[in-house]
Amino acid sequence: MERQPDNMSALRRFAYNLGSGGFSILDNLFGIYFIFFLLPPLESGLPERVSNAPLFLGLTLTGLIVVFGRIIDSVSDPLIAYWSDSSRSKLGRRRFFLVTGALPFALVCFLLFTPPTAGVSGLNAAYEFVLLGLYFFLYTYYIAPYLALIPELSRTHGQRISMTAQQALFSLLGAVVVMMGVPALWDGFAARAGGASPSAFLIAVGSSAALSLAFMLAPVFAVDERRFSSGKPSAVPFFESIRRTVGNRPFMIYILSNMMFFFAFNVIRATVAYYPVVLLGRPQSFQTFLMAALFGSAALWFVGIGLLSRRVDNKRLMASGLLCFAVLLNLSMVIGRVGDAGVALAFIQMALLGYPVAVLLVIPNAMVADLGEADALATGQRREAMFFGTQGFFMKVNLGLAAVIVSSLFAAFGKDASRPLGVELSGPIAAAVSLIGFFVILRYPQEKVAGLLATARGDAGDRAAAEPSGAATAASAKGARK
Repeated sequence: MERQPDNMSALRRFAYNLGSGGFSILDNLFGIYFIFFLLPPLESGLPERVSNAPLFLGLTLTGLIVVFGRIIDSVSDPLIAYWSDSSRSKLGRRRFFLVTGALPFALVCFLLFTPPTAGVSGLNAAYEFVLLGLYFFLYTYYIAPYLALIPELSRTHGQRISMTAQQALFSLLGAVVVMMGVPALWDGFAARAGGASPSAFLIAVGSSAALSLAFMLAPVFAVDERRFSSGKPSAVPFFESIRRTVGNRPFMIYILSNMMFFFAFNVIRATVAYYPVVLLGRPQSFQTFLMAALFGSAALWFVGIGLLSRRVDNKRLMASGLLCFAVLLNLSMVIGRVGDAGVALAFIQMALLGYPVAVLLVIPNAMVADLGEADALATGQRREAMFFGTQGFFMKVNLGLAAVIVSSLFAAFGKDASRPLGVELSGPIAAAVSLIGFFVILRYPQEKVAGLLATARGDAGDRAAAEPSGAATAASAKGARK
C-alpha cells in the first residue's frame, strides 16, 4: 500500500497534537463535574438539579441520563467512523469533521451546565437528557476522525509513541485546566461575589470551554490531508467494516482490557472532586494541590514511558499500568479514616497514580493505530476511523456504566462528609476491575502484531526489536502474505 513521505513539520505535528488538549478539557468538564454539578455535596454551595432517589435496582435518574447519552454516543461511533473512512470531502476525509465539529462540541459542553431551573425539577432532567445525547454525538464526531489521523501521520513505532506522548501531554494540560483551573477560578469569582456562587462555577466552566475551542481548531490549520496523508476512501460496506473490526481477535483482547482500564479511571475521576470536602475536610480549592501531585508525576512519566517503550512493548506497559491501578485505588477507602495523615496519604496516592495515568494516556491510542495500520497493510483498505470508532463505542458504554455505579454508590452509601462511604467504596471497586483487566491484557498477541507491521513495512530494525524470536517473525510474515 502506498505511503506518503514523512514531510510533516514538527510545528504542524505540534498544532495537530494540540487538538487533544481541546477535547480533553471538554471530556474532563463532563467526567469530573457533570455528576458533581447535578448532585453536589452539601458543602459546595451548589443546589441539586435532579433527584437522586433510587428508581429501581438502585438505578437513579442521574444514571439514566448518562446511560441515555451513552446510548446515543455508542450508536454514533460506528456511523461516524464509517462516514469518515468513506468520506470524499474536498476538506479531507478527517479534516471535514474537525472543521465542522469543534464549535458545536465546545458550546454544547458549556450548555450542559446551564439547566433551566436552579433546583430539582423534571425540566432539568429532560434538558440534560437531550443535551447529553447531543454532547456525546459531537464528542464522537470530532474525536474519531481526529484520532484516525495518527496512523496516517506517523510512520514508525518511535514516531507514533512520540506523537501519542505529546497528545497525552496536551490531554494532561486539558485535565489541569479543569481539575486545577476550574476550582481556582470558581473560588476566585465566588470570593468576589461574597460567598458560594453558582454563577462563579459557570464562569469557570465557560472559560474552560472557550479555551478548548481554540485548541480544537489548531489541527484544522495544521493538517492538509492532500499533502500529509496517504488515506484514500474505504470501499468496505458499513456492516462488513464493523464485522471485520470486531472479528479482529487482537483488537478485541485489547478493547476488553482497555475498557477495564478506563472504567477504573472514570470511576476515580468522577469522585476526585469529592476528596477535599468529603474525605479530607478541606475547601474545594484543595483539589488543585492534589491534582498538581498527580499531573506533575504523570508529566515526568511521559518522558519515562517514551524511554521505556524502546525496550518494553505496549502489552507490558499496559499490564503494569493496570496492576498499579489495582493496588493504588484501594487507598480511597483509607484516606478519610486516618485523621490528619489522610492528607499525606492522598498526596502519596496522587503522585503514585501518575505512572498508570501516563500509561493510559500514551499507550492505548498507539496500540489502536498499530492495529488499524496492520489491517490496512493486510487488506489495502484504510479503515482507521472504524477501529477508533469501535474503541469509542466500548469506551462510552463503560463510561456510562461507571457513572451509573458512582451515582448508585452515592445514593446507597452517601456522598457527603457525614456519609462518605459511597466516595470511599469507589476506589476498591475500580481496583478490582483493573485487576481483571491485567489478566485480560496478558493474552494480547504483541509479538504477532509487531512482527506483522515490521514485515509489511520492510522495517528490519523494528522487527528485530519487536520480535526476539525468528519463528515469530516468520509466522508474522506468513500472516502478512495472507
